[in-house]
Amino acid sequence: MKTREVAYLQLLAILHNSNTPRGRKNLAEELKIGEGIVRTLLEGGRELGHVAVLKGGVKITNTGQIFLKEALGLCGIADIFTVEEARKLLCGKRCVAHVMGESVQDVVATRDSLVRLGACGALIVERRGDTFLLPPLEEPLEKYSPQLAETLKTHVGHNATIVIACGDTYSDTLGLIELKCSKALII
Repeated sequence: MKTREVAYLQLLAILHNSNTPRGRKNLAEELKIGEGIVRTLLEGGRELGHVAVLKGGVKITNTGQIFLKEALGLCGIADIFTVEEARKLLCGKRCVAHVMGESVQDVVATRDSLVRLGACGALIVERRGDTFLLPPLEEPLEKYSPQLAETLKTHVGHNATIVIACGDTYSDTLGLIELKCSKALII
């Protein structure tokens, strides 16, 4: 079971990637947690100034964006964004890319851990210069999905590692936050 701190970061990550406000029920479904827990997380987030509760749902504030970026940075995650193009290569309804501050040492173990946390598939990509490679075989991503490679070029700087996780809910796609942050942060 994920900690409230991890659930809170995942909640902020969903709001970060959402163009419109989200309701409590939708957030509970996406996070695979109860509405009461979501209510508690949102109340705390509102008190901290991280979220704004509107009639149409909840939005992340600028303060919340800053907090999320700093907290994920402490976990070794430099950025997160949705990548719809990955669904054609992997699976699920949602796909999220996590830009890492370091290389992934064991690609297979990381993928397996993400699947255990709910992802239906995961892809680890290393950008070296203008090329995206799939470790450990070092095959070019462009060979399998030129569209995904093009999308990553617009979001990711040179010499970065990207972990893409896909699943049916955001909870399935945000397992890397649980993997990296559960030990790194005590909020």
